[in-house]
Amino acid sequence: MHAGQGPTPSIVISGVTVRYANGVTAVNDASFALGPGTICALVGINGSGKSTIFKTLMGFLKPAQGLVSIAGMEVRKALKRGLVAYVPQAEEVDWTFPVLVDDVVMMGRYGHMGFMRLPRKADREAAEQAHEAHM
Repeated sequence: MHAGQGPTPSIVISGVTVRYANGVTAVNDASFALGPGTICALVGINGSGKSTIFKTLMGFLKPAQGLVSIAGMEVRKALKRGLVAYVPQAEEVDWTFPVLVDDVVMMGRYGHMGFMRLPRKADREAAEQAHEAHM
């Protein structure tokens, strides 16, 4: 914590501009900070840059200018530490594809798996905990 300022923000977007390869500016000078435990919604009309902001937070897109940090780290470092995960929008998911709860949990555990990406005891325990939580 900073003296008199509250907790350090978990997510910071500061002066971020994102341009696509075709030169279109998708996000222009966006800034916000979210503290630990904050619940927020990013709302806007189609094409206003909502998905672009999330893709930038995930490191899929790099800002042309500005700063993006997660837990005080640059995005790449936060991703390596497993501090970030991504769930695509509903239209990006084929909901008719047969998948089990275990499969979904294991997809989320992928970044924690070791060599050969084979599930370990901790991964199987995470799947079991999801079942116990009635997920």
